[in-house]
Amino acid sequence: MDFIAVVWSDKTTPDRADRARKAWALYQSENGVEAENRIEDLISDLLHLAEVDEHPGGAEGVAARASRNYEAETGTWPEGWVKAEHPGRFVAQVRQAGGVWFTVGDGDDPRTVAGFLWKAMQIAGFRFSELAAHSEDLMQGRVLTSNDGFEFRVIPRDES
Repeated sequence: MDFIAVVWSDKTTPDRADRARKAWALYQSENGVEAENRIEDLISDLLHLAEVDEHPGGAEGVAARASRNYEAETGTWPEGWVKAEHPGRFVAQVRQAGGVWFTVGDGDDPRTVAGFLWKAMQIAGFRFSELAAHSEDLMQGRVLTSNDGFEFRVIPRDES
């Protein structure tokens, strides 16, 4: 699991909180500090932004990736959070060549699931401009290997 933290987080958790604190302060300065402008309002507004700006998977995909990133960065799942009712039909997996596959995301839409690998693929050296084409390859069942030897795949859950 340390690999997840390395791939998905280039900062420590306190550093990430400090970065978010700046965004939160700006949001409050624009919208006031009343009770109705809680941090969940900022998160909700960001999800609306994900839909409007057509981020991969829309609000649902962004929320799922954010939760997974948070889980990987903290190493534990906070009490009280509810996991998905059912696992997705497809899983996004990564490994060092020859190592054990681990799942970084799942869902029912293979394109959205392939999007869960984008950040790790960029860190591994894949060009951002080519990620859409690589997603097509992943959706067709191909295993992609970076120059550093990291392998990426999207497969039906029953094959994982």
